[in-house]
Amino acid sequence: MTPLRSPRRAGERAAELFKRGWNCAESVFLAIHEQVDDSQPPVNLVTALGGGFGSRKTCGALTGAVVALGLVYGRKQINPEAKKLAYAKARELYLAFRQRFHFTDCWELTNGEANEDERKRMCTPLVAEITDMVMAILNEEST
Repeated sequence: MTPLRSPRRAGERAAELFKRGWNCAESVFLAIHEQVDDSQPPVNLVTALGGGFGSRKTCGALTGAVVALGLVYGRKQINPEAKKLAYAKARELYLAFRQRFHFTDCWELTNGEANEDERKRMCTPLVAEITDMVMAILNEEST
């Protein structure tokens, strides 16, 4: 695994990106990508995940985080063991998220808030925290 650059700052970075205008999924993905990969981030792959698939369904920050796990655990060839590990890490993240926030849908996480600015205010700490959760999972591997 690539050594992590500054994992303690990743959550702060995700919140900063979110406040600058990236959506929740993009912010989480970009902050994690900065930690593990020097290549150009394929952020376009996660744009449509923001805002719960644009439908206030499954949290975009959570789905962006799961995609970011693929940067480290994703397969580039058929490998059943790698697939099992990727699924296990995604499940670990999902369960930790659900335990912490009780819900996984954007609509429930934001209490049905209609105002976009208010939703953004509510989601900023969540974006930072899910990023830190991913970094904790990645740190398990690097220690």
